[in-house]
Amino acid sequence: MEHAHKPGFRFALFGAVMLVALGWAWSTNHVWEDYYITFRSSKNLATGHGLVFNEGDRLHTFTSPLGVLLPAAASYLTGNDSDTAAIWLFRVWSAAAFAGAVLLVLALARRYQYGAWVAAALAAFVVLDGKSLDFTTNGMETGFLLLFIAYTLWAMFVCPGRRWLHLGLAWGALMWTRPDSFLYIGLLAAGVFFFNDPVRSGLTRGQWFKLFIQAGLVCTLIYLPWLEWAWWYYGTPVPHTITAKGGVSTEARTVLGVLGTLVKLPVTVWRGSTSLEATFMPSYFQIGGWPVVAVVVARALAVILAFQWVVPFWRLEVRVAAFAYCGLHVYLTYYPFFPFPWYLPGTTLLAAVTLGGMLAQVWAVGERNSAEPSRARRAQWLKIGVLTIAIAGLGAESWLTWQMRREMQMEQIYSATGTRRKVGEWLKAHAQPGDTVFMEPLGHIGYFSGLKTYDFPGLSSREMTDAVRAVGTNWAYLIDYLSPEWIVFRPQEYERVRPTIPWLFGEGKSYQLVKEFNNLPAILQLDVHGRGYIAFDAHMLVFHRQVPSRNRSATLVKSTLARAGLKPVELKGQPLYRPPVNRALTVKLPENASRVWITYGIPESDAPGGRMPDTVEFTVDLSDGPRKERLFTRKMGPQLDQTERRVPVFTAQLPRHSDQAVLILTAAPRHYPQPVSVGCWGEPEYVP
Repeated sequence: MEHAHKPGFRFALFGAVMLVALGWAWSTNHVWEDYYITFRSSKNLATGHGLVFNEGDRLHTFTSPLGVLLPAAASYLTGNDSDTAAIWLFRVWSAAAFAGAVLLVLALARRYQYGAWVAAALAAFVVLDGKSLDFTTNGMETGFLLLFIAYTLWAMFVCPGRRWLHLGLAWGALMWTRPDSFLYIGLLAAGVFFFNDPVRSGLTRGQWFKLFIQAGLVCTLIYLPWLEWAWWYYGTPVPHTITAKGGVSTEARTVLGVLGTLVKLPVTVWRGSTSLEATFMPSYFQIGGWPVVAVVVARALAVILAFQWVVPFWRLEVRVAAFAYCGLHVYLTYYPFFPFPWYLPGTTLLAAVTLGGMLAQVWAVGERNSAEPSRARRAQWLKIGVLTIAIAGLGAESWLTWQMRREMQMEQIYSATGTRRKVGEWLKAHAQPGDTVFMEPLGHIGYFSGLKTYDFPGLSSREMTDAVRAVGTNWAYLIDYLSPEWIVFRPQEYERVRPTIPWLFGEGKSYQLVKEFNNLPAILQLDVHGRGYIAFDAHMLVFHRQVPSRNRSATLVKSTLARAGLKPVELKGQPLYRPPVNRALTVKLPENASRVWITYGIPESDAPGGRMPDTVEFTVDLSDGPRKERLFTRKMGPQLDQTERRVPVFTAQLPRHSDQAVLILTAAPRHYPQPVSVGCWGEPEYVP
């Protein structure tokens, strides 16, 4: 490893790693979907419209501060007139960061004298990971994440002086890269504290604790300016992406659940219900099209490495890396509903450090035993075993990476550019200013259409998150509630949504199919692994609203029903107000209100042709930020006796609430063939 000290070698290696990464980008031209979600805000910032997705709407629609600011800088430096030039400049910066991560990992190997062969294998494991190459160059912040994880390891195990300062800088940079980097910070710090070897680390646990306090203060000073600015600019430091994803989560998460996930990992990994095997497999391999043997080997290697922290034999850096790697996969298995591939390059780096450290330790045992004639043969077999594992592992990784390169090349041609981008460009050409579009894949469609987007679960839209709180996660009800001008569906999404509300889709109904984009026939002819992923977004249907907007939600802020332009209806001598056809009213709730009275009912003359629905369900919900509470529900219909035909009153003691709270009033006809509004509400009355 002596040559690794030479600046010329480090410079050459740095350049070689950059060339590998940029070669991947050149051959695939792959641009990730989420890049365009972020880049829409980046471009607005670079062109003077603020760090926003929609001009004038200060909504925090991205997760990574660096991931949005660096593309903005790239766009500005390239004159804001070439998106291609901007992403290539960002790719160069990201590739340089990735190369820096490899050099820092090699510095760790050199510090602990891994030997030339093992150090080379460790570097190759990092460089040849397909997901790391792809997400470093497809517009994500991954290259910088890997750099700052490697910088953290360097600060812990290699740094010759002012370790607290370097560690604090590394932590702060991680937080600027991804706010969930506190997981890397906490797990690596806990691992060092739990498994500390003073001989190897040079510090006692007490000294580590003091160092962590100092580094934490540095990290806070570095990250605090962003938090304060985001709080001032957006009104909250929490990205709206987190709020939106949390709004569709239905399961409570507990500490016992985390521990249960950890204990079950060795079993559940074989059921395909963990994120572990995804560490070494291509992006979205779960969709199919990859050799079963590759999946089995990936699972076995992943679960073996995940629990090496429990083996006292291994040296400090191995146990720390394995502990953090395992902890991250517990999180990725338990919390997200799917192990999204952009989360995994960081875990792969830690897995590579774990495996590299294990091979180095076994190699060192072989080297020591080689000097003793009685153990020389055993030592030779140990070294042969290390080389065999390294060569076999690198061979398998290289094959998977090469096949993933082909997969991503085809995905860009037939799906990203060939379908999603074309949908966005078509919408831009055919939509009117102010139109809105509902869809799930936000990136390409949102960026190239330039429209106001109602994406599910609402990464770019506060209207969507409000709608989810009001009517739930069923797409049919969300569409009926939001009433967008355009809808983009994958065919399977359309088939799932269509039966729910009969009047939404079809000839003469609310929405009609106006355009279809389909590259599936060409994809079925491809001889490439992972064809299912390529096909996932290659067929899309565009629907256009054929009837006037139903005023998705009459939000009555600082107003009353009488002043909201709603038509009054008299029932038993009392004025009630008919909501829009979409059946929802949202009424501002005074902060000091402790009790509420609301009249409601069904005027018999309200139904078209005199035909009444069998049942109308009245509900009152309190929505206060992320909290939603059902206060009242009642079903009414024409079969009720005369004593119930009076105007009933809903009254309730209100729970504690903020000044942002609203009451959501709905009156939903059941089993009725067309959209009507037959239930009415009276003016809410409050008691302080």
